[in-house]
Amino acid sequence: MNKNLIYDIKKWLGIILVVSIVAEMIFFFSWENVLGCIMAALAYFIFCKFFLKRYVIIRHPFTFFVFCSMFASHYLPLPATLVEGKPITYGFQVAEETIFHEMILYVTCSLAFYVSIRLSSNRCNIVQRVMLKMNFFKSKPVVLWILGLIGIVLRVQQLYVAGDVEYGDVTNKFLAGLTYLQYSPIIMLFPSLCGIAHSSVRNRFVLIYVTIIFIISFATNSRQSMIYPICTIVLLGFLYFVKENLSIYKYITPAKLVISLVVLVFGISIVSDISLAMLANRSIREDVDRLTLFEKTIETLQDQDKMNVLRSTSLEEKEELTSYMQGWTENYLDNFMLNRFANLRVSDQTHYYALRVGYANEEMQDNFSKKILYIYPTTFLNFVGIKFDKSSMEYSVGDKLYKLGSGTRRFSLGGYRVTSLASDGLATFGLVCYPFIFFIMFFAFKLVDFHVVVQKNGTICYSILGLINVFGFLGMFRNSIGVINIVSFILRNFWQDLITFCIVVTVVTFFLNYSFRPFHHQIIR
Repeated sequence: MNKNLIYDIKKWLGIILVVSIVAEMIFFFSWENVLGCIMAALAYFIFCKFFLKRYVIIRHPFTFFVFCSMFASHYLPLPATLVEGKPITYGFQVAEETIFHEMILYVTCSLAFYVSIRLSSNRCNIVQRVMLKMNFFKSKPVVLWILGLIGIVLRVQQLYVAGDVEYGDVTNKFLAGLTYLQYSPIIMLFPSLCGIAHSSVRNRFVLIYVTIIFIISFATNSRQSMIYPICTIVLLGFLYFVKENLSIYKYITPAKLVISLVVLVFGISIVSDISLAMLANRSIREDVDRLTLFEKTIETLQDQDKMNVLRSTSLEEKEELTSYMQGWTENYLDNFMLNRFANLRVSDQTHYYALRVGYANEEMQDNFSKKILYIYPTTFLNFVGIKFDKSSMEYSVGDKLYKLGSGTRRFSLGGYRVTSLASDGLATFGLVCYPFIFFIMFFAFKLVDFHVVVQKNGTICYSILGLINVFGFLGMFRNSIGVINIVSFILRNFWQDLITFCIVVTVVTFFLNYSFRPFHHQIIR
């Protein structure tokens, strides 16, 4: 069996880990940093020993990507901070407690993933049987193109017509939830994953399409939206190579490797410049329309003097390193992508406030109960006779924790500060949070696995929705989430995505069948 790709990933992850630990001990030796090294080593050991396996990846690809974000948030901080000349505990104030609880959290989530895998079955459950009947696991290129067109139209509509969706705007909230459909055609680059025939000509059109949505995403001033299609291709490519048991060396010749490196270097440079231009105009994002924001960003890119100044500073907005009591700061890594998947300082900061409010805080528990109600649509709450003002809950758990922990009324809720899973759990439930996190993570993994079915002949099929949203799975449960995010996924988000996708695909399929039926009759005649 070909193990080249997985073997190389394990090997290079191990090399990076060893080099990082040695460098950390030489340049930033301290007890706290030793704990950080132990955390990274633990993350590597569990990930490679139990989950970085071909069977796990092809049988549980989407849950594997979900777990990868958890692995990254505990492994990446060590090498990422070293590259920027910082210790892993850069800016930390309660480093020992933070790293200790992050290790417990990682073990808890690993155990939940392991148990969900061990208890998996090749038999379809009732939800998967419904998904099979509703064509979740098969599609046609024309349907994927139409879904992509719908997604692009909705993205443009949200940008230039609807603007920022306000509370209570049910129609635009529903439409905004379908913009991910724009990525549908991308999965056709890997036809064996979505059960369609290969076509080199179609692949060229898909790549042109990817370029178009990259440009459209640029107008959102959202760097994550801009890289979404690129990361989708990378993740699907990884799954394709593992599933087909292909050797990567067969496809990467020395010439292709040189070309790829050149493209990568220039690509990173271009994306970095675009990222800088976006950040430079982020302060006006709420004050101008999307078209004006796009024009301002282009003007910044064309202003070489301004770009040179931006390049000479950090990729991220720099702020003075202060005590957490002096203000909220998430300044940890300069690279914006790494900062989303490896910002361990978020964990330290929220744990600092968890210690200040005390574990199992009653106000945090009351806030969690209200957030549970907030998950459900107002229409449903009114139907069951629950009167609840959702507008009063337009803030994050991090906002609430910060306000309670700082002991000040100098700011209002609504900044949407993020909080780590461990710190939020401890502040809300105390040490009981770990069994609870195991419980909800287990069910979250099981739900994500609904997107994979094994047919009687042993063929593994992936849902079209799962393939389209593969990058969303990677970022679903990274360390900047709270307990309520996972509960929300279990109680609403998963089911909502299934229902809305089913409705759209059913309408598109009906339209195609109805529109072309007379044509088919003429052909028969």
